[in-house]
Amino acid sequence: MSKFSPSDAAFSGFRLVRENLKTVALWALIMTVVSIAYSVVMIHFFGDELNGLSTYMQSAGSEPDPNEMAAAFAKIVPVTMLSVPYLALVNAVTFAGVNRLILRPHEGGLLRLRLGGDELRQAAVWLLFNATLFGAFLIGSVLTEFFAIMKDAVGALLALLAFVGTLGGVVYLAIRLSLSSAATFDAGKVVFFRSMPLTKGQFWRLLGAYFLAVVMCVIVFLLLFTIISAVATLISGDIGAAGKLMQADSSSLKAFFTPMGIAQTMFSGLMSVLTTLIIFAPAPTIYKTLRESEASAEGNGGW
Repeated sequence: MSKFSPSDAAFSGFRLVRENLKTVALWALIMTVVSIAYSVVMIHFFGDELNGLSTYMQSAGSEPDPNEMAAAFAKIVPVTMLSVPYLALVNAVTFAGVNRLILRPHEGGLLRLRLGGDELRQAAVWLLFNATLFGAFLIGSVLTEFFAIMKDAVGALLALLAFVGTLGGVVYLAIRLSLSSAATFDAGKVVFFRSMPLTKGQFWRLLGAYFLAVVMCVIVFLLLFTIISAVATLISGDIGAAGKLMQADSSSLKAFFTPMGIAQTMFSGLMSVLTTLIIFAPAPTIYKTLRESEASAEGNGGW
């Protein structure tokens, strides 16, 4: 069985950033432009609905009325319907770009981003991945609720076990399916459940690599946030500038298109690119190490 170094894989995103600074800068610029365009559409067409939900959640406190909350959420269903294809497209393009950087480093020029068959297959894998995890979580939640309504000691214990089992099951599925994106990109066809042989016997190493990558991502976020917040505070003289960097004012287009709003969008674009590279680069890096093994040959037979 082929092995890989979890720590080496966890730091693969940092190596990509160091080796592809111009590409990363272009990605951050593109993500900023795309984010601004998406925000303009959302504010123009659904600004009232989004503000209504935000205002209600702030005014309701810790115990919102279920009926009123459901009504508020119902108003943003069109937003959700538009967000899903947007997220699928953005993630498909960025995931394909990360895979291309690692698995086909000499393809795609400086930008490494395209919109074609590879991206469509990445969108399919992204949708399958999220639907699978959501389905597993939903089944576990229903089972947990079923035991909880028994209202006795045995029911409480079973509900706790079901809850823990649900979380563990979702994590297990996420790890076992984590190489499906890289396998699909490499095979040129959707490889989803049949990518699982690639991760057989590798669960704890994969978990360690992904955990280290998440920790590194949090450290980078806090470091960048601290530096940018300090600069924003010095320039604006507003101590609360750090908090405003976390969420742009989307109450209107006028409120959004302010120096702070644009700064927040640029910060989000940069963090989106860095997060993608740091957290998602380990998977194709690990796949590249394992793809010559017997498990790789078994995993490329179609989904």
